[in-house]
Amino acid sequence: MDKMKIHLIQIKINELLAVCDEHNNDPGELINILHAAQGIFGYLPREVQEIIASRLHIPVSRVYGVVTFYSFFTMTPKGKY
Repeated sequence: MDKMKIHLIQIKINELLAVCDEHNNDPGELINILHAAQGIFGYLPREVQEIIASRLHIPVSRVYGVVTFYSFFTMTPKGKY
């Protein structure tokens, strides 16, 4: 992976961490955080779910359960066109 791509990913991760902080790392804000994360990344891959779970001090299985329950969340990237 080239340095530019890694830098862009790190920027997105920092944005996600800021969103978690804005919501006081409150597990009760999980849906709002997931919605924001999907806006940042375009989808919710396993790695993003793990970051959120770690930040909120909840099991990844809880995050995964919410992601798979609600149809507006997606774990697969969408095509550009």
